Amino acid sequence: AMAGVTYLTCPPSMTTKTPTPLHVWFYGWLAALSTGLGALPLLFMSRADNMWMSVSNAIAAGMMLSASYSLVTEGVSLDEDQLQLVGLPVSHTARVVAGALLGIFFVVCTKRWVEQHEDLSFGDNLTGLEAAKVLIIISVMAVHSFAEGLGIGVSFCGRDGAHLGAFISASLAVHNVPEGLAVALVLMPRGVSKFKTFAWSVCTSLPQPVIAVPVFLFVEHFIAWQSVGLGFAAGAMLWVACFELIADAMKEMTLPQVSFSLSLSFCGMLAISAWIDVVTANSQ
Repeated sequence: AMAGVTYLTCPPSMTTKTPTPLHVWFYGWLAALSTGLGALPLLFMSRADNMWMSVSNAIAAGMMLSASYSLVTEGVSLDEDQLQLVGLPVSHTARVVAGALLGIFFVVCTKRWVEQHEDLSFGDNLTGLEAAKVLIIISVMAVHSFAEGLGIGVSFCGRDGAHLGAFISASLAVHNVPEGLAVALVLMPRGVSKFKTFAWSVCTSLPQPVIAVPVFLFVEHFIAWQSVGLGFAAGAMLWVACFELIADAMKEMTLPQVSFSLSLSFCGMLAISAWIDVVTANSQ
């Protein structure tokens, strides 16, 4: 199916001075597919024990905390657009904070809803609370992808949109690889099959091409709320990392072990993000 979508939606020419919605979709689609690359290393591993599950949770938590930090930093650094509500100016910082609170509220409400359904299942014999955790994490990563899709759509607008959009899409594709690994680190230790782990890793990034096209077509209606979307994704990922993944990691690991694993993955993600920013800046 993925190969079919790739073939059918590939534009006649990948390089163009005037990008079309098809170009925006396809670049977003390629960025989404790259998420599956992060899951590939785990496909060659056997079923994990409880200790490996705890280590995986700690590493995934560090990655999510790093992603949250990057999203907040990006949101507050956007150029001010003089947006006003009821006559009062609303800065990007305020919008990021509001979005983060909404993101936390979204996850809490989702968690309460899924926990009320004790018969919830997620294939591969995952039921109850474990199925709920997997569903919440997939939902949060998908929400996070909406914010990234918004960035893809905006980047293709303007006089240099074709060039900038290609670079932003490429940088997000690289960002998506460790994010796919974070998803796989949560799913595989809980018994999700290897193929489904790969498929779900890709699915968490599908909102990127889906939202990128309408943003590209109606950018003036979306641009003011970009910082809210970034804050929403950051808040949701922050809550999941702290109250789901770290809590689960502490069941089999000591506090120093969790702190070391989390810090290592957090710094690793920040280093990758910084490297991508430097490469992108030097290429423009």
